[in-house]
Amino acid sequence: MSIRSILLCLALYACINTGYTQINCLAFTDSAHKKACELYNRADSFAQGSFKSQLYMDSAIRICPDFSYAWRELGVPYLKRGDFYTWRKYIDKAVALNPSTYLIIRGWCRFKFVRDYEGALQDLQNVDTLPKYILPRSGDGYWNVYTMAALCQQQLGNYAEALNYFNLALDTVVVKYGYHQTDMFGYLYRAVLKIQTGDYNSALEDLDLQEKRCNNYMETAYYKGLAWQGMHNQEKASQYFKEANRLYTEGYHFSDPYCEMPQAVYISDIKNKLN
Repeated sequence: MSIRSILLCLALYACINTGYTQINCLAFTDSAHKKACELYNRADSFAQGSFKSQLYMDSAIRICPDFSYAWRELGVPYLKRGDFYTWRKYIDKAVALNPSTYLIIRGWCRFKFVRDYEGALQDLQNVDTLPKYILPRSGDGYWNVYTMAALCQQQLGNYAEALNYFNLALDTVVVKYGYHQTDMFGYLYRAVLKIQTGDYNSALEDLDLQEKRCNNYMETAYYKGLAWQGMHNQEKASQYFKEANRLYTEGYHFSDPYCEMPQAVYISDIKNKLN
């Protein structure tokens, strides 16, 4: 699989930008919201988090204190810089004003950036109580709400609950919403949980399904090696660890500009297995 094919595969799922997009100001009927919307859109002319961008956001809020879009956007630069305390002040305000839009965003950020699994899980579970028309997804588009809840439960050591959420994310969602709402690496994540619980045969089945979704990823080969190792088949395990090593050196592995991705594997992990 070429780099171009992998980028295309990523593009199919990473459909929600982590920054902000222009808003249709004609959707607002009152002058205050329209003016706040115009200022919000003008901020897009400047770098996110710059003085001028933040100034426009502040101005939008002064004109219209319940303009949730600006509250959320004011906090994003602090999140990316690691100032989670300041970010929470802004995102909490956005959630209070517009929970249907921003509750899942806060839960996703608590899961991905802060590693606050208990807090993230609380937000993600509350998303199900909100009115919605499509399955909610993370801010970067990689995960649906059930996958994120599963990963939180897994990190908390609640493996049975994690498996239930993975099954919702991968089995129920396909029937109700179609494959476009499942996750790019969902089968791999569930396979890792099954490896942790000793269900190696079922883990290999999930990893085969993962390859059909988006193949040639080092992580898939590595976890296949772990599953075969768990079944005491060192010859098969070594075969997949070698394959993982090749794929890693060719650049076919997880990557994220901000955080370590769930179940990420490093070259040191592979070398340890090969040695």
